[in-house]
Amino acid sequence: MRTVSQGLLVAVCWSAPSAQAVWGLDQTVPSLIGLRLSSGPVYFGQRERSLSVRPMLAVRLGAVQLSSGGASGLLGERSGSGLSLDLLDDADLSFQLGLRLDRGRSDELSDRLAALPSVRATVRARAALTWHQTAARDWTLSVAPDLLGHAGGALLQLGLREQLPRLASLLPFGGQWSLQAQIVAGSGRYQQSYFGVPTGTPGWVAYRPGAGLRNASLYLGWQRQYGRHWMGFGGLSLDRLLGPAARSPLVERATQWGWDGGIAYRF
Repeated sequence: MRTVSQGLLVAVCWSAPSAQAVWGLDQTVPSLIGLRLSSGPVYFGQRERSLSVRPMLAVRLGAVQLSSGGASGLLGERSGSGLSLDLLDDADLSFQLGLRLDRGRSDELSDRLAALPSVRATVRARAALTWHQTAARDWTLSVAPDLLGHAGGALLQLGLREQLPRLASLLPFGGQWSLQAQIVAGSGRYQQSYFGVPTGTPGWVAYRPGAGLRNASLYLGWQRQYGRHWMGFGGLSLDRLLGPAARSPLVERATQWGWDGGIAYRF
């Protein structure tokens, strides 16, 4: 953990090219702040929903980026939330290493899940390889293990992101549309922590899942720039739990949906 963190900090002082712009945005504006309003299930597979407002931030310095709240995606980046370092970024391939916070699961998240043991927050490493198939289509394969040994296991993800210029031309209010699709799998330790039920938990049938798929999801996103700095954005998501996760007693609904929207200022 210390070695990885030191490497990322040293990189702040190392001059390297910024991430390649393939999403049609002005990448001379490398930073962003904003607010995101979102609605979705309180936890995987739950009927109970929540509405939240969260700040967004993305700041880039050379090959290093710090982001939260999904802000990096609005700048055409592929690093996700947390601290990331570009090790390779050319016309065909990109490779990044990063750190991100996994908040785990609090026993105060939902009354229905209160009897289950909480999942401790942890820090995950993330290694991601992206293939730029075309100027508008990317494929990313990433792995994200728990670095602190907090029973977080590891996640493996395959994702696709593609611009949809034809959709933009059919709609009257302009902006840019994109489609994101991903499929995620988890190790046995991950599945047991997030979807398992220990023997003897009051009101629950014991369940010990093994490694396997967690979910597949689609996200249709829109964003539009207003002047040089301001932008609006929004999107709809559809998610389906799979494999050991879908068979968990925790799950009330295997198929779920959500939405988000907000404003941001690029500087």
